[in-house]
Amino acid sequence: MIRLIDRYLLTEVLKALLAILLVLMLILMSNSFIKLLKEVASGELNTHLLFQVLGLQMTGYLARLVPPAFFFAVLYAVGRMYRDSEMVALESCGVGGMRLYRSLLWVVVPVVVLTAWLSLFVQPWANRVSAELIASQQGQSSELAGISAGRFNEYSKGELVLYVESIASDERRMSNVFVQQRRQGVLSLISAKSGFQQIDETSGDRYLVLDDGFRYEGNPGQYDYRVSEFDRYALRIQDKEGGVIKRKRKSLSNTALLASDLVADHAEFQVRLSQVFGLLVFALLSLPLSRSLPRQGPFGRLVLAFILYTIYLGLQGAAERWMIEGMTPSWLGIWWVHLTLAMGGILLLIPDTGWYRGWQRKFRRGIA
Repeated sequence: MIRLIDRYLLTEVLKALLAILLVLMLILMSNSFIKLLKEVASGELNTHLLFQVLGLQMTGYLARLVPPAFFFAVLYAVGRMYRDSEMVALESCGVGGMRLYRSLLWVVVPVVVLTAWLSLFVQPWANRVSAELIASQQGQSSELAGISAGRFNEYSKGELVLYVESIASDERRMSNVFVQQRRQGVLSLISAKSGFQQIDETSGDRYLVLDDGFRYEGNPGQYDYRVSEFDRYALRIQDKEGGVIKRKRKSLSNTALLASDLVADHAEFQVRLSQVFGLLVFALLSLPLSRSLPRQGPFGRLVLAFILYTIYLGLQGAAERWMIEGMTPSWLGIWWVHLTLAMGGILLLIPDTGWYRGWQRKFRRGIA
């Protein structure tokens, strides 16, 4: 049964956790949205896939955001209880720091399960689906992705320049089209009243079909150019061979990583598990680091916790790199980072143990 103190701490930690997660997600979402908009503007990403890729990226980020958000949520919630002298009242009633760990378990266990599910299954799935979406649009429409009416759109590293005066609401019909294409050193200029994209059912090639226009072929400054008028002209913009799905290590399944003989694959699997172990370690560290004097405020401890978490991320990245490069044995992996922090957390818990307080009282009596 959840007691009153357990329910109170659970409520405070969950409120802080949701608030911190929301802020972190908004920050990452804005940064990712700006990067994806740049890809859309450059034609590397289709506008129809913008929000799908953004949603998948945010889903993958959740596994990495939950551990630090939970750590800072516990620090803030318990630190506020110290600031408002609530912890002093609880300790006078016999509820010490070790008893709070029992209350914290009610929220640690479901958050650990959620983090394990996100890190081991959801994050690889999101990376895999995102890569497949980008590869499919590269194979089908990336050549003319992100077309904007009223400006020149450059593709294929400048080999193809497209200008469209207006695009219909269904984004299928383009009006007043201008195309500049350079192939094998020959420059072609095409102007047409309208155009649309079409895929040949037999070959699978993608064409830009133009209606009622003129085609000029030749090099500027030379007189040997040709002018032709057409009712309909089809310009092949991409072969059937589309984008190749590049399977990144982050999108591989856990079974594939474990079955691999590459050290880098094993390191990736340990990185996924480190999200879970990191959450457990910082749950152990959160209560000792949240101690503060009444009226002192929790912000000084939050700065210290931020520095500690930054050091942890740096050590984890270094441990992964050392493992891949063979500087540390594969059996050691990146576990030593978590073991070191766990030992530090245990040392910080010693002052809250009963035998340490009893020894401290005896020591003071001996001095007196």
